[in-house]
Amino acid sequence: MREEYASARDVQQLRWLVWAVSGALLLVVLWLLTTKILRVSEARAVSATRENIAASLSALAVEHMARGQMLEASWLRRNPFELLSWPSEDYCGELNEGEQPQRGCWYYLPAQSWLLHRSRFTDAGQGMGGQLQVFQLRAVPNLPSAEPQSTGRFISMELDRVPAAKVAALAQAYR
Repeated sequence: MREEYASARDVQQLRWLVWAVSGALLLVVLWLLTTKILRVSEARAVSATRENIAASLSALAVEHMARGQMLEASWLRRNPFELLSWPSEDYCGELNEGEQPQRGCWYYLPAQSWLLHRSRFTDAGQGMGGQLQVFQLRAVPNLPSAEPQSTGRFISMELDRVPAAKVAALAQAYR
């Protein structure tokens, strides 16, 4: 009789152990899915902001072209958020030398004329270089025409990624 009670108790303990392990596995899977969803969501938001800035810059250039004006080289050194007069809610301002960028914020680096975004949700092993996305304004040159154009003028701007080597050097500065 005692053996039956001991066997029932062992079965019950085994059931509790299986439930505990299953619950722990479920929590781990939910955690991994949540972090993946957060990373993808942030990447899409950054991409949407970048595309919105690029489209707005193109629209601004078209407005100037409609007035018969070309953009000047000084526009490439201006803050796109101020140039467009619509700061994003995650725009945290200009980032000066020696300041550490906050997670989840867009910044303008006036020394390099770059836009920087530091990711909020990243893997711990990525380091600062994996958290930074850096963009720069690039001039779209005027189409060739019969009349000579003054140098340093262009018809539009695009937002391009900064080369990875420069981003890595910038990440080193923030360590």
